[in-house]
Amino acid sequence: MLWSRYNTLFHSKRFGYFLYNALSNTLLEIDQARYRSLEKARDCGLGSEHLENRFFSLLRKHKMLVTDGEENRLLLARQARRHTLGFDASRLGLTLCPTLQCNFRCPYCFERSQQNAAIMTPETIGRLLAFIKSHREVHHLALAWYGGEPLLCFRVIRDITERIKSLNLDFEGAALVTNGYLLDRKKCDQLNALKILSVQITLDGPEEIHNQRRFLAGGGPTFQQILANLDTLMGSTYEGSCDIRINIDKHNIAGYAALHASLRERFKGKQLSIYAGHVHTSLEHSYKHSRCLDLQEWTDFNFEMYRRGGLMPTGDFYPADIVDSVCVGTAPNRFVVGPEGELYKCWEDVGKPTMVIGSIHQAEPVTNPDLCAQYCIGTDPYSDPDCLACSVLPICGGGCPNKRLRAKQLGEHGLEFCSPYKEHLIDYLEAYIDTFLNREICTAVLNPVPPKPDRDGYRIISPEKKPAGVLFPQQTDRC
Repeated sequence: MLWSRYNTLFHSKRFGYFLYNALSNTLLEIDQARYRSLEKARDCGLGSEHLENRFFSLLRKHKMLVTDGEENRLLLARQARRHTLGFDASRLGLTLCPTLQCNFRCPYCFERSQQNAAIMTPETIGRLLAFIKSHREVHHLALAWYGGEPLLCFRVIRDITERIKSLNLDFEGAALVTNGYLLDRKKCDQLNALKILSVQITLDGPEEIHNQRRFLAGGGPTFQQILANLDTLMGSTYEGSCDIRINIDKHNIAGYAALHASLRERFKGKQLSIYAGHVHTSLEHSYKHSRCLDLQEWTDFNFEMYRRGGLMPTGDFYPADIVDSVCVGTAPNRFVVGPEGELYKCWEDVGKPTMVIGSIHQAEPVTNPDLCAQYCIGTDPYSDPDCLACSVLPICGGGCPNKRLRAKQLGEHGLEFCSPYKEHLIDYLEAYIDTFLNREICTAVLNPVPPKPDRDGYRIISPEKKPAGVLFPQQTDRC
């Protein structure tokens, strides 16, 4: 038996002794005696005499002890599953931009086309329907509405949705990414019929800070109107979820906790989540790159928010199981469609002529297969020697494909695409352990049944794996 290269054995001064394996994404709490035995296994080579049978079997089951070549075979299986999901011809994911025009002028926006007044025409909508129907093997369709500001073209959203609903497809639903300024009562009341299952709206801090960063194209505040529209949405018959994203950089980081607390109180009991978004720009962007938090600063921010107010980052502190995650950029059957029918492979490419991969107006829509291949195959971390040598590859998945492409293939500097787990895995695990033990204490106080004594000296404390839900084309990392 061999010690897994994906093991992290550590002693927490606050919480005790633990062993984590990134390949199985399993965390064990262990006693000191087993910790010392595992140290010998790690440092001196494994001797089975150090471990009793049940504990040895547990370590084998969760890939903490492996046979020669076993991990490479498991990584190949993961790569195969990633390709199987990404190349699934039965599913089509479309991010639709009915316009690139925007009624805001946020200084950090990655798009350069907010003044482009083009709107999807009836002809382009017709070609879009033909494009969907040309994928003859497709049975499932998921949409995301994006822009620009998609609610500037609500009529187009209604038209396309009604026509898609008439197709012989399983229309799984849609996500809407909007600045929220135009989300009035009339639109809120139509969201269910349009099968919009989630709405993402962005605020950038308390009112004064927000209005300095997310202002109207002609100048003017937006905070109170967005807040009023959120009240309308939460008080409407809308059955989906709402995510409030609070964009964070060095200029507004101090206002996050106050806005989070205010929104949490205002919408108590509503189906709404509030989370921080990481603003990052390219080096040549007019909004200086130095204003953005680097990976270390972003990690410090997440931990500080938890220590000060118990605020959790998106997805909790425990590493997510990314085996089933598929990005629009790496899946051949997922596309971003611009208002004139131009095709892209990533939301962050919208409005960039050099990143167009084709057009739905062409008989063969994909006219730049090389760029598609760079995204779908060239960003595969399981083919990258640096990633294969990394101890957190199974919980990282290679990071953002767009940033990997730009950094490793297009030579763009200043992009961080590695997971924060690479440098801060134990910090994240300790934060998770803290939340786990706090919940356990609360349960013990409220539960009159005495807990079963722990005689084994070890236990699994990682969260149960949850089945994947509906996968929309992509959840945006911006705006």
